[in-house]
Amino acid sequence: MPEARPDGFAAALRDLRDGMALTELWLYLGWRDVRRHYSRSALGPFWLTLSMGVLIGSLGLLYSRIFGMDIHEYLPFLAVGFIMWNLISGVIGGACHVFTGASGYIRQIRLPLSVHMLKFVWNQLVVFLHNFAIYVVVAIGFGLRPGVGVLLAVPAITLIALNGLFVAMILGPLSARFRDVPMIVGNVVQVMFFMTPVIWHPEQLADRSWFVQLNPFYHFIEIARDPLLGDTVRAGNWIAVLAITAVLGVSATAFYGRFRTRIAYWA
Repeated sequence: MPEARPDGFAAALRDLRDGMALTELWLYLGWRDVRRHYSRSALGPFWLTLSMGVLIGSLGLLYSRIFGMDIHEYLPFLAVGFIMWNLISGVIGGACHVFTGASGYIRQIRLPLSVHMLKFVWNQLVVFLHNFAIYVVVAIGFGLRPGVGVLLAVPAITLIALNGLFVAMILGPLSARFRDVPMIVGNVVQVMFFMTPVIWHPEQLADRSWFVQLNPFYHFIEIARDPLLGDTVRAGNWIAVLAITAVLGVSATAFYGRFRTRIAYWA
């Protein structure tokens, strides 16, 4: 790989600034991608919502019996966890294709490369907002009363999206250079689904709580799940997420700044 450029970090920040200045463009492109993917479909992206809703309902009925839990407690827990995991896994898996999938644009149109990353994150948020309808249905059906604390879900989702951008700044160039990276990432994400308390409760590993605390995905899910379920917000989860965000943000900017100029050749 090439030597680091002395102004790489600053160049990365300029690229991000220039991309943010083109907000209307990447908002339009992200929304257009969603519409194009489901063109001529009666339900559009709500097909994903419907299939996820059926899956959550089926797993809720099954695992509530396996774990011996009240369905009224377990299903909302599972629904929020599944919705948040779908967003997290979507930004991680999709980040691998953010530049290779836009290779035509990159080679033909002079734009800040961050436009493609911002478009991708916005695309994932649009899909998430469709899937969020499942939470609304569950909240109404099971009488959830999260209170004003539910507003904390907004900064939580924002932090997940921001970290999705940072992940794209690392995995995007890596996957463009090494085409095996998406397969490796896909397998890791699949394993982490079962290692993260999405289906099971963290309290079920009370004697191994350190195992859960060391899982970064757990903290990202919990900062959104607690306010959406009306549970007590735990400061430890927020501290962990903010620390991860700071470290990942600096590392991703430095990495992106170093290899940004090579992406057009790799994609």
